[in-house]
Amino acid sequence: MLKIAICEDEEVHKKILVDLIGRYPFKMDYLLTTFQYGYELVEASNKAMKFDIIFLDMRLDNEDGIDIANEIRKTDQIARIIITTSLIEYAVLGYSVNASDFLLKPYPEEKLFLVLEKLENDIKHSRSSFHEIEINNEKIFLESDQILYFESLGRKIKVATFEAEYEYYYTISALEKELDSLRFVLCHRSYIINLKNVKSIKTKTAVLKNGVMIPISPKRNQKVYDAFTRYMAGSRE
Repeated sequence: MLKIAICEDEEVHKKILVDLIGRYPFKMDYLLTTFQYGYELVEASNKAMKFDIIFLDMRLDNEDGIDIANEIRKTDQIARIIITTSLIEYAVLGYSVNASDFLLKPYPEEKLFLVLEKLENDIKHSRSSFHEIEINNEKIFLESDQILYFESLGRKIKVATFEAEYEYYYTISALEKELDSLRFVLCHRSYIINLKNVKSIKTKTAVLKNGVMIPISPKRNQKVYDAFTRYMAGSRE
């Protein structure tokens, strides 16, 4: 899931941006949170909410957008910050806080859509090499090649690697949409396996390279076998 934040103190511009983002055809699920004040965004970023994309106004009421961005960067070097401003001169300042891009008000739809497309693709690509999970407000990055499988445990997900297991709050349906479909496949309503670390496919069972056997539901058996065959063929090219 993409976590997106908007920090804008002018309701008119905030509404325009919310509406435009709502019209963009995301390939991933997303959660949009809005803030009127910069200090609220900083507090949220420092606590439970870690945002993937932040639209940050340069001139907030009694606050400087660059100061807010610098505060965010103290605890988060990964978030993609998009500077929003009415003056092109302020956009240049964004590079001092490693901003990904800028948008001039009023927001041009074509430009915004291009920015969102680039960011979504960048985030998806980065997640294909590393899988990010969050446990007790701490971000943990797991190498995708080391992941064996994901298992649904009610409101939690267990992810097993060659060296360890982790549990965190998430859903298997949201996870399936985020993962690289060429590598990870839902083999059972409770399991997603990493095809790279599958040793063989048997009837109703995927045998992993560490010997663990994961169930395959009958209705997904052919789909999993076909996906494994395609993956193995592609990995040898």
